Amino acid sequence: MIVTATRPFATARDIVPGALALLLVAAGVVTLVIDRTTAEVVGGIGLIVGFTAAGIVMFGRSKGLPASERTAWRGVSLALVSAACGLVVFAALGEAGPVFGPGDVFFLFGYAVMILSLGRLANSEFRGQAPGLTLVDMAVAAIAAAAIVWDVALEGLVQIEASPLQRLGLSLYPILDVGIIVGLCLVAVRRSSYRFDSRILLIAAAMTIQVAADLVYLNTAVQASTFQEAQPQYWLFLLSPATFLAAAIIVGRPAEKREFPDRDAPLWALIWPYILALTLVPLHVVRVEDLLTGSMEPTDAASERVILYALLLVGVLIVVRQWIAIRHNRSRVETQRRELIASVSHELRTPLTAVVGFLQVLEEDPDAFTPDEQETMMAEVSIQANQMSRTVTDLITLARDGGATMMIRSAEASLSDIVRSATGETSGATLTTDIDDHLLRVDADRLEQAVGQLLLNAGKYGGGRVHLRAGVKGGTLTIEVHDEGAGIPTRYLSSIWNQFDRGPRRLDSTNPGLGIGLAIVRAIAAAHGGTAAYRRSELLGGSCFSIVIPANTRTGAPWIRELSAR
Repeated sequence: MIVTATRPFATARDIVPGALALLLVAAGVVTLVIDRTTAEVVGGIGLIVGFTAAGIVMFGRSKGLPASERTAWRGVSLALVSAACGLVVFAALGEAGPVFGPGDVFFLFGYAVMILSLGRLANSEFRGQAPGLTLVDMAVAAIAAAAIVWDVALEGLVQIEASPLQRLGLSLYPILDVGIIVGLCLVAVRRSSYRFDSRILLIAAAMTIQVAADLVYLNTAVQASTFQEAQPQYWLFLLSPATFLAAAIIVGRPAEKREFPDRDAPLWALIWPYILALTLVPLHVVRVEDLLTGSMEPTDAASERVILYALLLVGVLIVVRQWIAIRHNRSRVETQRRELIASVSHELRTPLTAVVGFLQVLEEDPDAFTPDEQETMMAEVSIQANQMSRTVTDLITLARDGGATMMIRSAEASLSDIVRSATGETSGATLTTDIDDHLLRVDADRLEQAVGQLLLNAGKYGGGRVHLRAGVKGGTLTIEVHDEGAGIPTRYLSSIWNQFDRGPRRLDSTNPGLGIGLAIVRAIAAAHGGTAAYRRSELLGGSCFSIVIPANTRTGAPWIRELSAR
């Protein structure tokens, strides 16, 4: 494990780039009050110096980062230097430069490199759904947003006196702007160490400013024939390299490694790109209505084509997404099927081998063993047969709606008797108990099974000491099993309760299992109207699994009507 020392936020080597960032902001303010010619000089020099400095600082300070992250940040630095080169070309061409010309090639190259770099950063710590599905969703969002931006702000691009290639180049700006912003959202919001990372947020702020500056410029460029006539807003443009420079200053501070629970993506994260795409439908309807009524202008016709093409692209991407999802789900189901068969085979083969072996020995030569030895062997056969029976019963229980319809046979039972019957499952660990004995009305066999499963897990994975605490307070039954093991890693906190999921032990062949124990515990607790939960143990420092069953949580539920002290 590599430990990187954290530097103070401001150091001596931060002073120069920090001062330059402030100078860029000041230069932007100055361009608002000086004459246009001087503003062009100040703005042009400020942009070239700002983007160059941001790229150089970011490249240098990414040196100590992990390889994948270093490559991504150096890609962003290359994009910034490429933008500076494009500005140099614009400055060299001067007033003779076209609205879209050689300098834009550097800009578009920089945009493409930044998108690829952010994509690499986003996938460096992937969690959640298949990467292909995420990329398709983001592509849908980018296409829909770009079409909307075109319809609202940039439809006049079709009227400028330029070649189709030049108009295409100008049209790429909003698409690439949206692509970068989507990539930044992907990195900043998804569950990884980069979630809400200050470096990512600063890059997002810089790109938002750049997008605003681009849109303002492109709106004025529609009516202009040269770059100078387009009247770029230098105050807005200069804020972008200043913010990039701020991000470059802190880029060498690696993200704090964080773990997030593995869970399915929330519904809003799945549907928001398609809600955005649905907004294209009313725009398309309006344009078609204008076409039918004969009131469509040339710019409206161009916008209608853009919206129509965007809708067609979204439709194709939806088909691609379904194909990826089907393949991904089929592969996942096949993998789960193989793992289930292997686990069930192992769980049944071990006790079955013992049963068959003992019975075969007794059948071949029963007189070779004393009555006590025969009794011992038959007792072992009974234990192994009961284990197989319980495994099969558990599988059948979970097959019925995941255990949601588990039958409960309630009767009066002592809490201490239930716990005492379950304490044989600790697998040799040192067990201590703290029991506040009460007379309960529960399904004693099922509750004993749940407690026994928790003790079994604690004995297998929880270190040498296990502590069981049980009692009733305020009418609520609480049973807790504490251990001194390593605990459950954060990423598995959600999945450990799933059927056939063994969390961090899913690849551990030294401690085989079906991964149904905690699912059974949760089903038993739910059948009694309660819950099963996990937290870090405040007693032993490892895991603490608990079963909490409130009184009368279900109207008329006979198993929790009474909780009285014996």
